[in-house]
Amino acid sequence: MTRADVTAATLFQATLPVPGRVIPNDEDIEKAVLRGEAQFATMGCAGCHVPALPLFNQGWVYAEPNPFNPPSNLKPGDGVPTLSVDLTSNDVPPPRLKAQGGVVMVPAFTDLKLHDITTGPGDPNREALDMLQPGGSPGFFAGNGKFLTRKLWGVANEPPFFHHGQFATMRQAIEAHHGEAETSFQNWIAASNSDRDSVIEFLKTLQVLPEGTTALVVDENGKAKTWPPND
Repeated sequence: MTRADVTAATLFQATLPVPGRVIPNDEDIEKAVLRGEAQFATMGCAGCHVPALPLFNQGWVYAEPNPFNPPSNLKPGDGVPTLSVDLTSNDVPPPRLKAQGGVVMVPAFTDLKLHDITTGPGDPNREALDMLQPGGSPGFFAGNGKFLTRKLWGVANEPPFFHHGQFATMRQAIEAHHGEAETSFQNWIAASNSDRDSVIEFLKTLQVLPEGTTALVVDENGKAKTWPPND
């Protein structure tokens, strides 16, 4: 691949439409979604799956070469032209996030941090090898239980679930959270069936939207929807 090929591929990925929400026009489902979103926070899930993170200082302008490229890649100032794209622009495929007061809030539902959410060395959800440690070292063979908090925007379209992709349902993934997430897990277990079901209904709204959708929140027919409802 040429440098132009790599630039084109990265720009294609950077300008993909952002995920949004699909909330059917059904009063019972709407109530469940509202309740589930509140329970998501009450149970402590939002402590790591932070609903939205801010971008400041034109952080929504994607550039290639990028200042965050790894050392082996091109950096700005390496003697090649820099191509920049405003990811909030209407010229980029919709839907788009927009800046308000000089800030773009990105509803990715993550803190972009590593957390150990396993019960320890015997947990089947750990990785057998820690690829962040030197190959062949004791740390390498000790395994890994720390995982980057998964982004939940678009999660309803992304089965199988969990970091290893071995769970068929979101409920299984939730109930595999332990370690640093043990308090949230216990809150989940202590909740009523109705509250747990409501959290699932909320998570089911976090979707990759159909091609051509312009609004970030739509109903089951792709029509723009006000959320949360005014009443």
